[in-house]
Amino acid sequence: MVDAPRPHRDGYCVLDAEDRDYLVGVVGVGPGFETILEIVAGVEFREFLPSMRLAGVAGLDAADPRRASPLLRGVPFFADCRELFARCPGINLVVELQSGLDPREILRHMPPGASLIDSTASFFLCALSSAVSVGAHCRRRLDHQKLLLETIVDEVQEDIALVAATGRVVDLNRNIVTRLGQSKEALLGCDCRALRSGPDDPPLCDPDDPACPFRIALETGEKAERLHTAVSADGRLRYYRTYTYPIRDASGRVGHVVVFRRDITDRTVGELSARQAERIETVGRLSSYLAHEIRNPLFAASGFARRLAGMADLPEKAREKAAIVVEELSRMEALLKQFLEFARPVGAVVGEADVARVSREALATVRLEAENRRVGLAEDIGPGLPAVALDPALLKQCLVNLLRNAMEALPHGGLVSVTADRDGQRVRLRVADSGRGATRENLENMFSPFYKGDACEYGLGLAMVKKVVDDFGGAVEAAGKPDGGCVLTLYLPAALAGARAAGAA
Repeated sequence: MVDAPRPHRDGYCVLDAEDRDYLVGVVGVGPGFETILEIVAGVEFREFLPSMRLAGVAGLDAADPRRASPLLRGVPFFADCRELFARCPGINLVVELQSGLDPREILRHMPPGASLIDSTASFFLCALSSAVSVGAHCRRRLDHQKLLLETIVDEVQEDIALVAATGRVVDLNRNIVTRLGQSKEALLGCDCRALRSGPDDPPLCDPDDPACPFRIALETGEKAERLHTAVSADGRLRYYRTYTYPIRDASGRVGHVVVFRRDITDRTVGELSARQAERIETVGRLSSYLAHEIRNPLFAASGFARRLAGMADLPEKAREKAAIVVEELSRMEALLKQFLEFARPVGAVVGEADVARVSREALATVRLEAENRRVGLAEDIGPGLPAVALDPALLKQCLVNLLRNAMEALPHGGLVSVTADRDGQRVRLRVADSGRGATRENLENMFSPFYKGDACEYGLGLAMVKKVVDDFGGAVEAAGKPDGGCVLTLYLPAALAGARAAGAA
């Protein structure tokens, strides 16, 4: 009959003698003595051996300096094994270390039921000690490397998560924990789609989306990346780039994916602004060339057409056609004037503008047009605003362009508001409308000359605003409103007191 297999626990077999404490007696102090003491007293060995306590030592000379070892504090010493066994009858494990005695002699005097480990077998205990020491050293190194890696990952100011093939979060860095405002323990094990701070925050991964880099990495086993945008809760356009790196298991299958998401809004906005500035500069040069080439023949044709329309003996039908020619030429003159204004360099124009006064003048300029469009105008200018370093006429032109752009977004009427307050060392001037809002594409291209979207078209007006404000060291920003509508904000540098004093002198 074959014996049943011994039960196992945590990967180790259960001792035949069952778990119990061992009272150890050491006979002889040959090689391995210190190691045996460490094994008996060391808690790091409890993972591999049952609990042990040293009852006494036989054969350690009175002059031996090892008697002062901390591991022997409180342990009695005996001349030989007979005295040891007589004084400590509870010993159930004897370790013999080259005592010079015949092991049979020791066996004859051992307490009943005690086990003997002779000097040959004690070698394996010493080997175990070495293995445990090496393991402890490796564990400390691994703990150090793990701590170092976790510290590095946590210090990265982007989202990093380790996601299982099932879509469950295995680990994540502090940036995600801080952004979501939850504990790491609460997020571990959740679906990766839950790693978002709100509906305006794109999910870190979406296994149901065929274009999701996480899904692509799982299916192809290759690195994947994606650039995507989202409109934040405050209406600003945010840009993200997500990278995914597959991790294969021992069988070669992709078991996990590292997801790395970076907010690249600042860099992308800078690149878009640079491209818009380049386009604006190109359009400016082209406008200047066309304006100068067209102006003289256009003015000549316009003058002749007005004379022709004013001739009394001209037939009525001819006069009507001449009036149409005059009207179209006038429209071309207005467009030409706009080109010339756009092409004109503005950086050299100096001056200071009172934001409150310029706002009132701009609102007065468009008030009649607003009434005809059934658009209400509102104004809220904060008190004590400093003058801004921008020519008043140019600031008024910018504000009028913004107001007209806002009114064009209200074909059925609505409200346009102008507000101004301080933003640190700058003045923040806002024009907001209650219109249809702005799409991601519109927000991205709003300041590009002659941009035409699905439901809107921009000429040179907003591009002119950006050109003027940028040339004077300010900034322009567009954002959608959560309840609909759009907000265009000018950040204008305050005029320096020293510059005002120098200008007055």
